Amino acid sequence: MQAIHPSLYRPILFAGVEPAVAIAEASIVLALVIVAGLHVATIVLATVYATAVHAAAALVTRDDPCIAVVYLRSLSGRDYYPPHARLAAPSPRVRPAIP
Repeated sequence: MQAIHPSLYRPILFAGVEPAVAIAEASIVLALVIVAGLHVATIVLATVYATAVHAAAALVTRDDPCIAVVYLRSLSGRDYYPPHARLAAPSPRVRPAIP
């Protein structure tokens, strides 16, 4: 029996998170620095943001490597699906109020 190489089943991660999440983090940090200007406060804020968001994303990704895809798919569903009876559904049994 031949062993399966880990690269065939292991997910591709950038710095411990999914590539889409890492690109979004980098885009937000660069946008913060470029739009707000290159100041000490902006650089500190971008560093704190990148550190906190990346640490949280890496912590969540450690449990499930595809969590971002699963979360985005869950947003397409509704919170509540009202019940619908079928046309041929049996009518409910009526119980007497006084036994």
